[in-house]
Amino acid sequence: MKQNLASSVRFILLLFLNIECLNEQSPPGKPEVLKCRSPEMETFTCWWKPGSDSGLPTNYTLLYNKEGKEQIYECPDYRTAGPNTCYFDKKHTNLWTSYNISVKATNEVGSNISNPHYVDVTSIVQPDPPVNLSLQIIQSAGILYLWAKWSPPPLVDVRSGWLILHYELRLKSEEREEWETIFVGQQAHYKVFKLHPGLKYIVQVHCMLDHGKWSEWSSESYIQIPSGQPPGRPELLRCRSPEKETFTCWWKPGSDGGLPTNYTLFYTGFCLKPLFQNALKYSMQCCCSHVGSRILERQGE
Repeated sequence: MKQNLASSVRFILLLFLNIECLNEQSPPGKPEVLKCRSPEMETFTCWWKPGSDSGLPTNYTLLYNKEGKEQIYECPDYRTAGPNTCYFDKKHTNLWTSYNISVKATNEVGSNISNPHYVDVTSIVQPDPPVNLSLQIIQSAGILYLWAKWSPPPLVDVRSGWLILHYELRLKSEEREEWETIFVGQQAHYKVFKLHPGLKYIVQVHCMLDHGKWSEWSSESYIQIPSGQPPGRPELLRCRSPEKETFTCWWKPGSDGGLPTNYTLFYTGFCLKPLFQNALKYSMQCCCSHVGSRILERQGE
């Protein structure tokens, strides 16, 4: 009798606990479609934020239909763009077509669906940032400038001429907080003048197509602007002729002043003893230059 009573009590307790557990479980929270973006007007990706899962395994399904059509489709690719995304390849992307997109969350208790998210591909174009930004200090005709060049984002085919990118460049010295932004146009390079010697600059570029938004800024690139000192005085060491028909001269460079430095050897020749072959006297100069220049003269025979 006591054993039957104990079994009945255990059964009632387990039943009560199961009922309580079932009462605590609920359908998943409402998911949210965060955004959709097309990098090149040929494909696009949508991202969503899951709601609460109520402690149960939850499955998410992206559903969509096109404007003027009742047929509902499911996301063609959940993997390419990562978790909680749907990738639409070229076969599933139509320009000038409005998509009605929703995400449905389902668990064993029930389901919940996001608010509809309306997408027109031409209005969500935002290319990836430009790549391969490189910086170089160049001195030409006594003028020092920064040469910046970059490549378009790999997914945008600009060679066909169907897509045209426009670029902006921004830069600032490390000491400043405000950026100077320059509209570059369609060219993937730019010369920056009026830089302050001795400072380190940060440079970025971004781009946009004729339709849509500016891309994110590219990764930061850094360059140190030289102090702008003239090069040190070079030294002409010696000249030697092994057979009185040719000769070679050697010089020792001075300090480069922190800039690329070019060296040029100048000479003039005049007859020293006209009665003897190869009797010429040479006046030589070794010159180096970038911001300024220095010259060293030496006589050789």
